[in-house]
Amino acid sequence: MKPSQVLMIALVSAALGGALGAHLARREGAAVPAANAPSSPAPATHPAARIDAATSPDYLVLGNERISFESLRQRASRDPAFLQSLLQRYRNERDLAARGELLALLNAVSGEEVLRFALSLAASTRPEDERDGLELLRGYSMDRPEVRQTLLAKLERGGDPQRMGELVAMLTPATMPSEDAAPVVAELAALARHPDPNLRAQAVLQLAQWDDGEQVEDLLHRAILDSSAEVRAKAIAGVQGSGIRSDRLKEALLAIAADPASSAADRGAATFALQQFRLNRAEYGIWRRAQAQADEDGGEGR
Repeated sequence: MKPSQVLMIALVSAALGGALGAHLARREGAAVPAANAPSSPAPATHPAARIDAATSPDYLVLGNERISFESLRQRASRDPAFLQSLLQRYRNERDLAARGELLALLNAVSGEEVLRFALSLAASTRPEDERDGLELLRGYSMDRPEVRQTLLAKLERGGDPQRMGELVAMLTPATMPSEDAAPVVAELAALARHPDPNLRAQAVLQLAQWDDGEQVEDLLHRAILDSSAEVRAKAIAGVQGSGIRSDRLKEALLAIAADPASSAADRGAATFALQQFRLNRAEYGIWRRAQAQADEDGGEGR
């Protein structure tokens, strides 16, 4: 963009931002609630902490006119000056519900300008700004270096396990060079040994989606034998979803399926995962008995 264009957009944005700041209001009674929260939910005290298309308002009020959310999205997508006015409006807004609606609109617009804005928010020392920035970043693929590096930097700093679990959940696998994926795999492998079982479980599940090497097989095997039920469940789910197969993974699953001391949930998950392994006659017999027990457990639960 030419300097003259940047200046023009800044001037127009300032004017529109002032007008929009005076007239843009949220739909009556339509706050943006938290929705589809991951296993480590965002704090409920921040209404804009989660963005979901289903919770976006149907319209916003501009002046005396109700304008559909979709119309605003389209305008912001094609009009840089209007988008800048929305960004400025968000910066100045103090009402959390109104910020939530603006955040949903920005998330729907997406694009490079919103990405830069999201990165700036994510780098903020204000917790509410950082949360909003991270929520906007959810809309971008992990093949974007700036997105990936932002999340990894925050994970490397450590902190509250629940917050770290939210960051791990954002590391959705994407197609990229193995050299670029390597830092993500290394960080998840380290977190798969974290003392907190919830964070450990989340890391195990994500790691199984990112890599299928020997390191991951070793971590999955360790996690299947973990003392935490959540870690075991995520490890078995990781085996199911990753396509990683080995004799010792099969043996660990067979041991769980055959052990009457195992929980019904563990036996059922192990039995289901074993369907993807090649079983000899003896192993098949174990699986059949475990499957019958799982069916019986399921019938009792209904």
